Amino acid sequence: MLKSWLLIAVIGGIVLSVVLWFFENAGPLAWFYCWIAVTLFQIFLMFIAPVVIMPVFNKFIPLEEGELKKAIEDYARSQEFKLKGIFTMDGSKRSTKTNAFFAGFGRFRRIVLYDTLVEKHTVKELVSILAHEMGHYKKKHILKSIGLSILSTGLMFGILSLFLNNRGLFAAFKMQEISIYASLLFFGFLYSPIQMGLSIFGNMLSRRHEYDADEYAVKTYNASASMIVALKKLSVENLSNLTPHPLKVFLSYSHPPVLERIRAIRRTSSKPSPEK
Repeated sequence: MLKSWLLIAVIGGIVLSVVLWFFENAGPLAWFYCWIAVTLFQIFLMFIAPVVIMPVFNKFIPLEEGELKKAIEDYARSQEFKLKGIFTMDGSKRSTKTNAFFAGFGRFRRIVLYDTLVEKHTVKELVSILAHEMGHYKKKHILKSIGLSILSTGLMFGILSLFLNNRGLFAAFKMQEISIYASLLFFGFLYSPIQMGLSIFGNMLSRRHEYDADEYAVKTYNASASMIVALKKLSVENLSNLTPHPLKVFLSYSHPPVLERIRAIRRTSSKPSPEK
């Protein structure tokens, strides 16, 4: 937690300083310069995070030779998916939750498996999980999410420019002195409903992407039974709600409920292949 707070203070301090400097000195186009600067900084962090930031919090150990590593490499090769390496992460020191993810871009991509995930799943289940993650890359979900994030950041700065030093806004809050710092505070309050609307749209897109990645995994790895078992285990280990209210799903779920995903997987696996 201390490491996280320090990192947030350093990175957040740098970003806030740049934003304030632009809005104080760059005139009407300050919001645009802030958008470009923050976007470039975010992309820079995406590249350095796997090798600089993430190792500060966890240990990454290359996966030992064996059946699991061979199965992952064989599947990745069949999908023409280049990898820098396969690692396990000591996620068990923080919680019993299980997870797997990709870090890095291009030929520097690496697969990371929580040690808890390796302990509790079979080889077929683990490859099914990774096939799902590869589906996100193959269907360009990552690039689409990054693009959406960049657009929403631009929208945020564009709206922020309307709030800064706005005399009508300061009059509404009964303030006589106009300052950029108070403007930021007001913006934080009033941007919340806009942010909520954007998050709902983003979650809808994310849930669609999850279904697409599941479909990719089923069609390319052809182990739907193992994938369903893996999802069931993940839902138990991560204490997932199996029957959330549809409104709750609509408002805040980035992933579909696991029972809906299982139904979709069964429908996909029951469809005849194009060759048949």
